[in-house]
Amino acid sequence: MASATATSKIAPVVIGSGRGKSTTYIATKVSGPDTNGDFTSEIVQYDNASGGGAKTIGNRDADGNITWNSDASNKIKLNQNKFKKASNNQIGSVQDQLTTTAVDKQGLNAAAGKSNQDNTDGNTDSSQSKPTPTPRDEGGGLSGNDKGSKIPRNSYSKTLCYPVAMRKSLQDNLKIDVVEFNPKTMKGGTTLDRPKGKTIGSVTLPVPTSVQDGNQTSWGSGSMTAVQMAAANVVKAGLGENGGEAAAAELTSAMNDAQKDQMTGEALKNFFTEQLTGTTDLLSRTTGAVLNPNMELLFKGPALRSFTFSWKMSPRDQKESIEIAKIIRMFKQSMAPQKSDSGLFLKAPSIYKLTFNKGTGRHKFLPRMKECALNNCAVNYTPDGSYMTYDNSAMVALEMSLSFQEMEPIYNNDMSHSDDSIGY
Repeated sequence: MASATATSKIAPVVIGSGRGKSTTYIATKVSGPDTNGDFTSEIVQYDNASGGGAKTIGNRDADGNITWNSDASNKIKLNQNKFKKASNNQIGSVQDQLTTTAVDKQGLNAAAGKSNQDNTDGNTDSSQSKPTPTPRDEGGGLSGNDKGSKIPRNSYSKTLCYPVAMRKSLQDNLKIDVVEFNPKTMKGGTTLDRPKGKTIGSVTLPVPTSVQDGNQTSWGSGSMTAVQMAAANVVKAGLGENGGEAAAAELTSAMNDAQKDQMTGEALKNFFTEQLTGTTDLLSRTTGAVLNPNMELLFKGPALRSFTFSWKMSPRDQKESIEIAKIIRMFKQSMAPQKSDSGLFLKAPSIYKLTFNKGTGRHKFLPRMKECALNNCAVNYTPDGSYMTYDNSAMVALEMSLSFQEMEPIYNNDMSHSDDSIGY
């Protein structure tokens, strides 16, 4: 096969943590095979994920060794292993563009530092292949064999945390507890408070980059004409203590008031004409007037609040990648409905208690929230636009988005008489 060139997709490499955290975007340009079946490559750095400001910062020989040039920063050189892993994956991603035989694949793997990998696909004899080493178990307890159970799961870790190092700090955070759902009980026409459920899981996360709330109350327009008012008053009076006498008096009063208006007679004529002929809007057509609707804005009821929070999570080691996987698993499983023993019925999923904390105490300048249902759990496994994994197959970065809705509306009585916090 004649020598060719292929460039991988741009991918991010995350260095450091906290305020010292930075992201470098690289791609790997691979050339080969040459007359000896070898491949070489260049590591190209970009200003952003879109590919601006490209510059070569290092070269890799046929054995995968890197030689950095003067454009490579000291920070990149100090974190060579991270960039080498990222470049290895990028070299593997262009395999189909550059290789057709097992020999070619062997040369490309050598350029990616994987010279001991089997490339025969089982289609050549043993003399042409190299033994495949037994892979190390880097799953951290995640076997991948996930079989369902007849009994719903109602227990998760109560010490989950991301970043893991936040356990030892007093950083502002959002604690989310998974709580067993208990239905409310009803007595007569009164709904009692929901019994407090048991906490079955918990995770502590950084305060999201976007925190918003929106307290709403439902109001709507309402109208009542003079005729409707009079009819309502007559009925109310008839249901009162004096019954028929009060109703008759109220009707007489309404009629007397109506006769004081010059348009009453014309309105009655139009009303009876409409009843006899089936026409409508006759008063407006003949006089240009309508009954006063007495419109006003009326209270209709409370409204439920919704919250959506997102976190981009980049594990810095194997332990943290497992922690992230457990966090995502907890939300996915706890929000799912539970089947009854017979499968005929579905039980409500778990609900969630969200608390903004400053260190170990409640945050006074962020909103309180009542117990919530989780409506949506969305995970983007390639938030930077490319597929990249660590040695244990964990994603280099993930983005998790959770959409919650409060179980109950906010009432005036839920907040104290003192201005001790921002409230709900």
